[in-house]
Parts: sequence; structure tokens; C-alpha cells
Amino acid sequence: MKKLIILLSLIFLLTGCYDNVELDDLAIITGVGIDYKDNNFYLTYEILSDTKTEGNTALESYTVSGKGKSISEAFINTNYKVSKKSYFAHLKVLILSQEIVNSHFDEITDYILRDNNIRSEFKVVVANETTPEDILKNNDKNHPVVSEIIVNLIDNEKFNNNLVIGETFREIVAKLISNNYDVILNTISIKDKEIAINNSYIFNGFKYKNTLTKQDSTLFNMLTKNVTAIEFDKNYEKGNVTITVNNSNTEIKVTKDKIIIKTTLEGKILENNALFDLTKTNAYKKLNKDFSKLIEKKITNFIEFLQDNKSDILGLQENYYRTTRKENNGLWISSNIEVNVDLKINTKGFIFEVKK
Repeated sequence: MKKLIILLSLIFLLTGCYDNVELDDLAIITGVGIDYKDNNFYLTYEILSDTKTEGNTALESYTVSGKGKSISEAFINTNYKVSKKSYFAHLKVLILSQEIVNSHFDEITDYILRDNNIRSEFKVVVANETTPEDILKNNDKNHPVVSEIIVNLIDNEKFNNNLVIGETFREIVAKLISNNYDVILNTISIKDKEIAINNSYIFNGFKYKNTLTKQDSTLFNMLTKNVTAIEFDKNYEKGNVTITVNNSNTEIKVTKDKIIIKTTLEGKILENNALFDLTKTNAYKKLNKDFSKLIEKKITNFIEFLQDNKSDILGLQENYYRTTRKENNGLWISSNIEVNVDLKINTKGFIFEVKK
């Protein structure tokens, strides 16, 4: 039998030391699911395998599950069920259940940090209205490796509509350690046998606080990453107008008693059911003004939502510290909010500079 390196070459290049273990003896784990029920931690591994058909090698996966009273016992018991040495260096996705993020997020994080066999560059998501095990078992002939599906879905969603956060475990831990950031995690579910990205969960420390809507998720990305392709809709007497933001630049400043947000946006009209005369400068002047106010209100409501939940996913306390070299100590929660949006809607390939 040829070495498992045939399988690995299909998706990634392995480097480094393997503690003198032959690749044939490794169980390459790309996905891990963790659940908690009936006073037990439940683990599910997605493990790569290769199937030979007519001289070709096809990449597939299978799952192995185990449980334990503690998270370490669950890993030990699950490893016992694996016929080869469990190898986590190419772990791509960690899927947590709702119960885990509600009550055991700190335990899981601590265990993974202490386990030198587990890499830290994998994505972390939460199973919504399903279990981590069911997600990792949701493969078929066309989608043989679930962890690959999830990573590709995150990348595609991030590129197309900015709904996802897609941070790695390393990035999440850095925020938790800083005490000046809170964590945001994407959720995934199974809809019509297909894996789908859902809303995002926000935290205060290790404690789950609330769920972001898809609109709020796009606002978060707009404020932190200057992303594009965000749509806004406004109703008028004759119908609605929809615009998409295709360029953005945001500056945030936090003082002792105020959160100041200034964002410059460029956009274009997608729908004009209100029948504005788009050959007239006054039409763009009104639309710029109306949508600027609309977006300012949405951003203000979003910040107030974060204040109510005491979830600093924007890193406002870090912003204050970098400016003053003083700890904010939660002052941002009761700070006033000042938002200024400067929107310019593109027409015929040009951006009108409209005097206010």
C-alpha cells in the first residue's frame, strides 16, 4: 500500500517533524465537533481517507465519536477509537454546540491551548439548530470532506456578502487574552441537507450574550475591515430604493465619554422603484442625504446593542487604550455615540460631489 502522502498531496503539503511516525500510521483529522449533554463531553472527529477506483485516488472522510466526563477524558476515549495516531496539525474547523458556548467555552479554549498537538489556525464555528456530529456527518459523493466545505463556504461568504467573520482560533484567543476585545463567532446549520452560514454570536469574555442579525454582521465588517458589497434599502412614497456600498473607510475614536465614528462610503443604486430622476443632481443630493441618515441610525443602533450586551467586539476599549494609554474599564458601555456618514452615490461611472 502506498503511503498516505498520496492522499495528502491532493489537498496540502505536509512539512515538519512527525516524531518518526510513518504517514501510513497517522489519522489526519480536519474537523472536530464538541458537544455537551447528559453531563458528558461528546467529541466527533472528521478523518481523511483515500479510496482507489480504476487507478485513481479519491479523497473522502469518515467520522469517529467518543465521550468523557471531562474534555480531556473525551479526547482520550475518542483517540482510543481511532485505529491510527490522531494527527491534528491540519485541523481546519472546530464546531462547538450551543451548550458548549453557553457553559464550557473557557474549558475548551484552555484545553486546546495546552495541547501542543493541536494547531491554532483552524476556524471556529457554532452549530445552530443541529449538532456538531450531524454537521461533520453531512457529507456525500459530491462533498466528501465537510471541513473543506465549511472553510470554502466561509471564504466565499466573506468575499460575496461580508456576513462572516471567519477568525481563527489563534485570533480568538488573542482577543480573549487582551481583555479589550470580545469574541464574535459564526454559526452554521443544515438546510435541505446543505451546510449554510447563519447569524453570528457575540460574547462578553467567555460568556455568550446575544445574536447578531445579518445586517449587523455586515455593519461589523464595514466598521472593522472596510469591506464592500453591503446593501441598504429605503422606502419612499412611490417605492423603495436599494443601494450597495462598494467602497468604505471608517475611523473610530473613543474618548472618556464618547464614541465617535466617521465613515466615508461610495455606492451605487441597485433599484430605483421610487422613480427618482437619476439624470438630476438634486436626486443624488437627496439620496446621499437620506441614506447617510439611514446608515448613521443603523450604526448608532448597532453600537447601542453592543453596549446593552456589554460585548466589545469592535475593540473600543483597545481603541481608548492606544490613544490614552489608560484602561477604559467599561466606560464605553455608557458613552454617548456620535456617528457621521459621508455617502457619495456613483452615477454613470462618476461620483458627484454634492454640496451640503
